[in-house]
Amino acid sequence: MHNIMPIGDPMGGETPESDRGSHLSVDAVMIPVSDIDKALTFYTEILNFTIADDRRAMGRVELDLPEGGARIVLYRPAPGEEEPGIRTGIVLATDSIYDLHKVLVDEDVEFVVKPERDRFGRLIVRILDLDGNEIEVVDRPPAVPTPRPKATEESMMGGRCGARRRKQ
Repeated sequence: MHNIMPIGDPMGGETPESDRGSHLSVDAVMIPVSDIDKALTFYTEILNFTIADDRRAMGRVELDLPEGGARIVLYRPAPGEEEPGIRTGIVLATDSIYDLHKVLVDEDVEFVVKPERDRFGRLIVRILDLDGNEIEVVDRPPAVPTPRPKATEESMMGGRCGARRRKQ
């Protein structure tokens, strides 16, 4: 009779407890495209992704954002694989949804949802890439607002701060 060993456990289930293997992160998301070169124009020139690994000859290109995060893999699907034109489930974040909206309008990007609040109260847009793959973008303004300049003696003595002039 053969002893059955759990898959992936060379010690037969008697390994010391550890947290190895429990740390997960999102590595990449896959987007099927019909033409990698055209898709690259959209993702690099409009959405500002950069090429991290160019394997066009194999039908795939990995993209990164300058700010980091999970990679996006554009791939040409093989017969029987998912075709382009999907709701990707990808949610990007921007520090100003309205400024991004202006840029995307100027680039003739097609919108599924223009800036509006979703049912969770988030301010979002949903756009389509050139193959009709849907991507959501959520407004994520900076956690710390841009600091206002501190008042100086000079600014307190005149200008718009006249109401706050100090008495001498």
